[in-house]
Amino acid sequence: MIVVQVTRMSSQRPIKPMVIIGSGGHAFCLREIAALAGFNVIGAIDRTATDIQQVNGLPILGGDDLLLDSSFIQDHQFAVGIGNPVARNRYGDLLLRQGADCPPIINPSSYVSADASLGAGVLLMGMNAVNHGARLDDFVALDWQVTVGHGSHLGRAVFAGPGSRVAGDVECGKESYLGLGCQVIEKVSIGEHSVIGAGATVTRNIPANVVAVGSPAKVIKENPLNTDHSLGPKLSG
Repeated sequence: MIVVQVTRMSSQRPIKPMVIIGSGGHAFCLREIAALAGFNVIGAIDRTATDIQQVNGLPILGGDDLLLDSSFIQDHQFAVGIGNPVARNRYGDLLLRQGADCPPIINPSSYVSADASLGAGVLLMGMNAVNHGARLDDFVALDWQVTVGHGSHLGRAVFAGPGSRVAGDVECGKESYLGLGCQVIEKVSIGEHSVIGAGATVTRNIPANVVAVGSPAKVIKENPLNTDHSLGPKLSG
């Protein structure tokens, strides 16, 4: 994980233009937040791009093969505008392997403790609170009004839906998904690639690769690791 000194970022203007990966709803929300944070978004990469020139006013620069162009990588900053945790992780992995600059994007309405750490490509959509000692690994995304308590650790590419609350000293495994308005009490763990349903209350440990719903949250089915390559970069050859 690339730890960023968050307290210094607000006073620095980005130099390179920013490119968003994806062109769906999450990407357009990200574009607005990036602009608020002072980034210069010039376009998007769309894995299905053929002759599409723009979507909702956002220029489509090309397909995923652009991410293999070293000059393109060096000349831009990048943000992953995809909500699915598996896809976020796969694109993030490719970007970091290519040496891409993926800064955290933090809505100015959010609070981040000086003693918290954020990895590359972290997204704070707005009115978030990341408290003392919290750690957000690469490409974690917090939707609006998400709170992360002291000492909690969100693994790589965790996605937390609007209004979700994570108490202190919680461990969320990589690629896990916290549904809208769910609550996770202190000192529990959620395994990798697990899904917590909207409005659920997690009061005990949740294993990896499952779906849990309700209050208190109970496991209702498995969530096998997704090996569908359509969720990752689409590269020629």
